[in-house]
Amino acid sequence: MSDFKNLQLEEELLRGNYTSAITGDITVQFDLEEEAPGLDDFKALVEEANAWIKTFTKESLEELKRQVAAELTDSAYGGSDYQPTAEDYNNLAEELTLKEIRFYPDEMYSLVLEAKKEYPDSLIYCQISTDFDIEDLIVSES
Repeated sequence: MSDFKNLQLEEELLRGNYTSAITGDITVQFDLEEEAPGLDDFKALVEEANAWIKTFTKESLEELKRQVAAELTDSAYGGSDYQPTAEDYNNLAEELTLKEIRFYPDEMYSLVLEAKKEYPDSLIYCQISTDFDIEDLIVSES
């Protein structure tokens, strides 16, 4: 039985919802990166994601937010004379809100985060491993 709700095939993606005390109400998306997959084709990926999300703790989310905030803050001030403070890092980490998790084959997951004050017109895509290590970080206009 899956913890994901309202799963529906939309074009080549399976989309639905997930709710927990850790994530709140978020969207989940499954992408097999194949043309014209059927609903049954997603079964293994949904099962894998369902098992993984049970290991997603508040501590792992908070640590990811801290790491994302550090990378983004360092990048933003990298070429300037300004030296970011602990408050700069903490403020962004606290502002980051998880909006969506995207699941791909080969244990590749992407957290979609918002920081409306610091990045008002953008989303932050944080690709992570199953062990919660950041693999890639991209800020893109929403």
